[in-house]
Amino acid sequence: MLKSFFKNNLIYSLGNILTMGISIFLLPIYTKYLSPNEFGIIDLFMVIGTFVNLTIALEISQGLARYYQEAKNNIEKKHYTSSAFWFTILIYLLFFVFSFTFRDILSSWLLGNENEKKIFILALLAIVTNGIFIFTQNQLKWQMKAENSVKASLVYFTVLASVTIYLLVVQGFRVESIFIGQISGNIIASLVAIYFARKSYELNFSITKFKEMISYSSPLVLSSIGVIVGLYIDRIAIRDLLGFEELGIYGVAFRFTAIAGLVIIGFQHSLTPLIFKNYKKKKTPLEISKIFNVFVILALLVVAMTILFSKEIVILFTAKIFYNASNLITVLIIAVFFSNMHIFSPGLPIAKKTKLIALIALFGAILNTILNYTLIPMLGLSGAAYATLISSITTFIIYLFFSNKYYPLPYQFRKQIISLTIVLISTYSVVSIFDEVNLISIFIKTIYLLFVFVLTIYLLMEKKYLHQIRTNIIGKKISN
Repeated sequence: MLKSFFKNNLIYSLGNILTMGISIFLLPIYTKYLSPNEFGIIDLFMVIGTFVNLTIALEISQGLARYYQEAKNNIEKKHYTSSAFWFTILIYLLFFVFSFTFRDILSSWLLGNENEKKIFILALLAIVTNGIFIFTQNQLKWQMKAENSVKASLVYFTVLASVTIYLLVVQGFRVESIFIGQISGNIIASLVAIYFARKSYELNFSITKFKEMISYSSPLVLSSIGVIVGLYIDRIAIRDLLGFEELGIYGVAFRFTAIAGLVIIGFQHSLTPLIFKNYKKKKTPLEISKIFNVFVILALLVVAMTILFSKEIVILFTAKIFYNASNLITVLIIAVFFSNMHIFSPGLPIAKKTKLIALIALFGAILNTILNYTLIPMLGLSGAAYATLISSITTFIIYLFFSNKYYPLPYQFRKQIISLTIVLISTYSVVSIFDEVNLISIFIKTIYLLFVFVLTIYLLMEKKYLHQIRTNIIGKKISN
């Protein structure tokens, strides 16, 4: 399992670096041609799109993930995949027809202007096509076709970037250029993903397989609602309490959490299908624990990097009006890490306790809502960031507690908490001394970041593995 994990993780991570590179390349262009208010509109529909994509299809893709690996043969796998796929297509078609029918009311309610129907329809199409792309790309993940999944992502981001830049810079379009770029990328990338998994699709719908998947996945809709509210209620609260301009600044800060995605996505895409395939093996819990240690080392490195260089990052990639976003990046990145760490606690999904998963997620959503509407009036945008962080940590602890009852894992939490404490205290101390943006400060902070990496490896890696690494390095030097 470890060998397969690290192979797939490397592929997903490399692909994510490339796609993140495209996103970072686009950000200065966006901030040059779009106002904070327009960023706020984009962020609003991003929240709505996430909610729609995780609810209206009743999370059937998760049901497919749960049963696909345990299918007896390829024919049965094809029945599962096709049934889930055609259900997804039908649901999104119905959603589009309904939303288009009431476009006047919905555009006026969301945008405060009935004349913005064009933007609403484009955003609607972007949401629908993205839902289909997510399904087709997930299917590549369930089939453990890491290379093909990454290729589909690269196609999406390349088309998105090309179309958006042409419309925004050359043709002079505004917000609509973003949505048209997303629609184009979603359609082409979906076709590519379907081609890669073409042997899994057929004109067939199995009621039996569909019922199996839905009985598992439908309770997860409540969980998804909880997760969405937990992650995005900050944006909704900011819009209600502070307005679109502040939402735009917060949205820029949140875009930099894509740095955390460099770590998260590789683990997320690689680990989940492997756990469902291997969870019955005796050595799997220990292997998951070892993988989690690697995750913590990389996560701490990213956290330290954002504490050290958040000012430089924002200055480099945004316009002056967005510079205040630098104060939010680290807090949001830590929150994103905690909100995704449930993948390392697979007990509840393995035991099919989807109702309990939903209750935990709903609790997190309620907590985050209360905290946001309490802290934002007091602390502004920082209140939203800290509310999200507190609720993410609380929800993860509760999830971990119940998950370990069904599938105990030998985690080294004491070492990990000590490492986190050391990194946070020492890194903020360094920043307090070298706070100016200049070459000397950047050089010193870079040296310190390398120190953090070495320190976390020493604290969290087992000594026998460190000894093996030293032996291999010394052996190579002698052979040379």
